Amino acid sequence: MSEEARTECDRPSTADEAARPQGPSLGMAYLDAAELGGARLRNSVDILVPTDTANLFATYRVGQGRDRTTFVRAPLVSILSPALPHSLADRPGPNTLILSIAAPFFHEVAGDDTAFVEPHATADPLIREVGNAIESDVRIRRPPDARYMESLAMVLAAHVARKYMVANSTKAASFGGLAPHKLRCVRNHIGEHLGETILVEQLAEAVNLSPFHFARMFKQSTGQSPHLYILMQRIERAKELLAGTDTALVDVAADVGFRTQGHFTGVFHRYAGFTPRAFRFHARETAASGAPGACVLGREPS
Repeated sequence: MSEEARTECDRPSTADEAARPQGPSLGMAYLDAAELGGARLRNSVDILVPTDTANLFATYRVGQGRDRTTFVRAPLVSILSPALPHSLADRPGPNTLILSIAAPFFHEVAGDDTAFVEPHATADPLIREVGNAIESDVRIRRPPDARYMESLAMVLAAHVARKYMVANSTKAASFGGLAPHKLRCVRNHIGEHLGETILVEQLAEAVNLSPFHFARMFKQSTGQSPHLYILMQRIERAKELLAGTDTALVDVAADVGFRTQGHFTGVFHRYAGFTPRAFRFHARETAASGAPGACVLGREPS
């Protein structure tokens, strides 16, 4: 049917057209060599899906002006929120697929009263299955059509919103989460005491709550239980020490709160996909191969 033959009832209203995001809702591309090492700032939710040949490091800005580097290796994936300053380092070649959900489309699905949890490498079977399917089509030169990509955009946006977002600080506080200043206090305490035993009772006492109510409110604010949040902070700190220092593995384990190197190795492997020794080796291999290093907001890594 021609455009002229359509009735007024068939035509979308001007308001509907204005509200609908323009352009494709989901884009896909391999991480390009020109983007390696440079600062990136995207108006999209970027889903990093490394292939088996990837050696991907994602560096992003966290609170108090600190940069944090996460190693992402298949089968893990990572989610980067819109407008998050970050940089990516990988070996040359088509090793990491990036699925980009347009920010306007994503916010239509997720709403505006939520915030992303801090980026991290995670196992996500649904995203991995979608990424593998798209990559398979691309490799046999059968790019997915627009309608198929639109349907995937909706599935991915809803999934990411459900699994990787929590109520923002103000809303979280009004719906049972910690007030922003209390959450900041707890996070600072955890960051300053990662080499020690951190008890939920201590954190609860710091913000004048019972352990039960603290644990419930903390999870409402962060999307993670206190125990899991502390564990992930230990793993991220360990990655920084392994990649950036020559500290002995037994000392790295102690510095991030593990009593034995064996326990540290098992937990680190579970969440990072590598043993600590292998993680350090691959980090140095990437640096020695000439792959561009991470650079966030114009600052070269130390």
